[in-house]
Amino acid sequence: MSQSAPKVPWISMIIAGIAAFIIAFIVTFLSVTGYAMILAFQARGAPDPAQINAFANQVAPLLSPLLLTLLVIFAAHFVVSRSEAPRVWYGALVGIIAAVPTAIFARSLTLIEVISLVLPVVGGVLGAYLATRPQRVSQ
Repeated sequence: MSQSAPKVPWISMIIAGIAAFIIAFIVTFLSVTGYAMILAFQARGAPDPAQINAFANQVAPLLSPLLLTLLVIFAAHFVVSRSEAPRVWYGALVGIIAAVPTAIFARSLTLIEVISLVLPVVGGVLGAYLATRPQRVSQ
């Protein structure tokens, strides 16, 4: 009797990582757009582009990595909990896949950029760990 190695859920990891990135991007974009609309209503006309730019430059670098990390935690938990042989490194791969587009669009590697690349990987490991730990059954 030969036992085959469990399949690694590559497709699930890739889809989960890309979906987490896209959702984080869309939510960040919509928050900046919503702020621009609020400014337009307040000004009763065209909003001040400098205010919108300042808001986008302050909020997007903070909101996007935190939201991406949160989404990666859920995505990694989802992938690992549904795999045949759950492994913590599956979550790390989901985080890496989600962080790759951020690395591609990074202008420079400042400390904040490096942290924003590491946070999704840590979130993926955390989500995978939460999926693999034994569940307590209360009686």
